Amino acid sequence: MIRFRPKCYKGTRLLPKIDHMSLKDKHKWNTKYGVSEYITGSEPCEWLQNNADLLTGEGRALDIAAGEGRNAVFAAEKGYEVLAIDISETGLDKAHALADQKKTKLETQVVDLDEWKFKKNAFDLVLCFNFLDRRIFHEIKNTLKPGGLIFCETFTVDHLKHSDFKREWVLEHNELLNVFREYHILRYREMDRDEKAFASMVARKKNDA
Repeated sequence: MIRFRPKCYKGTRLLPKIDHMSLKDKHKWNTKYGVSEYITGSEPCEWLQNNADLLTGEGRALDIAAGEGRNAVFAAEKGYEVLAIDISETGLDKAHALADQKKTKLETQVVDLDEWKFKKNAFDLVLCFNFLDRRIFHEIKNTLKPGGLIFCETFTVDHLKHSDFKREWVLEHNELLNVFREYHILRYREMDRDEKAFASMVARKKNDA
């Protein structure tokens, strides 16, 4: 079991033993990321970049399912102390390489989200892009500090006509708005373009949430 460390060790790779790791997922993503190029690019997601005016650059940030680290590195460039977590050490190694290119630093941990424990009120910013696990919605909300921001973007049910995804892998219409209904929704959209359908949200945790 992985437990969050209270101190941020900048530029370090934490590779603790993980019991019950999903070896199938681990192998799949290590294989995908085991190429020289960045498979999703080295620049941050459009939604994060276009809403960067909301980022204060102060405090700690968590990037969930960070992959090759493009969003985590962007947050670090903005001034956050960033922890990037993912099941793939190959992806996180590339995240460190990207951080070096951008002359910034971040912390990474290889984790199995079925086992990882989210510390309460630990982060000022949470990023979750192209990943959906409804079982951890409650944990994500708890780990964000009052006044903190969450950036979230992933596929919606409309994407089923463009892919062979299962319905449980995608959001229903307005699902994020419902899950985070006690938050202050700052920006939200649902898009269907270029054979991709997705929902994007930025929300602030209220002080009494």
